[in-house]
Amino acid sequence: MDDCQIEKVVELSHEDFCHLKIVPSDSQPFIVENRSCMYSEDGVMHCLLALGQGSNDGVLIEAEGYRYPRYAAYIPGMRDIVNAEINRAAEFIVRQGTAESASVCWSVRFEELEKSLGLTIRESSGLDSMLRAALKQRPEVAAVDMHDGCIEMEYHPEYCQRLKKDDQPGLRLKELLPLLKGSGLIFLCHEEAERSVLMENLRLLTDAGQGDHAALLNARVAEICETPEGTEIVLTDVEPEELARFNEAVETFMAAEESMGPTMG
Repeated sequence: MDDCQIEKVVELSHEDFCHLKIVPSDSQPFIVENRSCMYSEDGVMHCLLALGQGSNDGVLIEAEGYRYPRYAAYIPGMRDIVNAEINRAAEFIVRQGTAESASVCWSVRFEELEKSLGLTIRESSGLDSMLRAALKQRPEVAAVDMHDGCIEMEYHPEYCQRLKKDDQPGLRLKELLPLLKGSGLIFLCHEEAERSVLMENLRLLTDAGQGDHAALLNARVAEICETPEGTEIVLTDVEPEELARFNEAVETFMAAEESMGPTMG
């Protein structure tokens, strides 16, 4: 088999496959239809592979332009051999794409598979449909298409490593709070909120108060910029009403400060 290259895979009915095995020298219609796939060149036999429905075995055929096999080799377990090569190619495509793609889309040309894996894939060769089926079974793959000698892939974003790195959550407000203690006036704002929040007031929250305003404390820091009035921290991943709600709680606290002491609930 080291001197053979499969140019096309043909799936025969059980009856036709049995006939091929029993009377291999008979003229076979599928051989006539695919004579251009079988030839010898530079010491390599370019062959047709016949697989039988419901069978794990196969027959490699080189007809040399005739209507019947001039050379043939019956190979037990040939379907498993081909499937192993196809699955190896699918693993190569998925591993490479999910590791290197900067988006959910990725493409691989047939020539790259031949260069990297020694696997020759051509359109309408049978091997292309087997590879497409193997790729569609992968959980990473959302869609696959083949045209013009190219495999076009679309992956589910959760499997794309570069997307996962680029889409990591930013710093949360509660993580930033202890880092900016004593840094002067710091205002928390939201592009849809009318009022800002003085960050120092967050330090007055008791444990119960932190629970009440957990949404604000878990807000994501989108941007930090300096203004003439002080440092401005722009928040995202939080409803703007949470800032207004906190300001109302601050005003209530200030009105009752003498009786409540230096902490806020």
